[in-house]
Amino acid sequence: MTLERTGTSQLHLKARNVWWLRLFIGVNMAVFVSTAIGQQLTAASLDHFWQRLSGKDGLLAFCLALATIVLNGVLGDLGKARLVFWRWKNPLPGCRAFSAIMVTDPRIDAARLRSRLSPVPSEPKEQNAAWYRLYKAHADKQTIREAHRAYLLTRDMAALAAVFAVSFSIGGFIAAIGWKVAALYSGALLAQYVIVATSARNYGSRFVANVLAEESHA
Repeated sequence: MTLERTGTSQLHLKARNVWWLRLFIGVNMAVFVSTAIGQQLTAASLDHFWQRLSGKDGLLAFCLALATIVLNGVLGDLGKARLVFWRWKNPLPGCRAFSAIMVTDPRIDAARLRSRLSPVPSEPKEQNAAWYRLYKAHADKQTIREAHRAYLLTRDMAALAAVFAVSFSIGGFIAAIGWKVAALYSGALLAQYVIVATSARNYGSRFVANVLAEESHA
């Protein structure tokens, strides 16, 4: 598989995730507007704003589509990985492919991989480069594609959740909704980020492990 084909495949996977990212942004925006601007969060207020936001011909729907493109591009891939794996240096999951993931997943024949890759890289950047070469060889397999798609989706959602945790929390404290409500709302945003980031971390490790499992049994 060529590098160009691999890049095209990743773009296709990202395109499949756009609807889910738009839904994630829309729900967060609806909750924020209902809470901070409407000063109440009820099923009726949330549903009212969501209907306006999701209407195909409305201005808000256009703004939502535009916001999805802009917000998802605020942080690059490296920044998103840092928010998911909570590592500043070498945050990509492939950087721990052979030192950690290979030896913890029972599906992987570690001895066979070591014999194929001898010597097995130990430096994080070298591990990521070696793992990426293996990924290019198996990128078209269904298990790899689905694991990659799930990781990209949850990684992007985690980055958006981090942005919302900061920006919407500030907006909540600025709005006249009372500090208790604002603090509760900020706590919910932080919890959302932690949950989604944890999910993305697990999917990222699973993605790396799937590639190693395919290679070890090829």
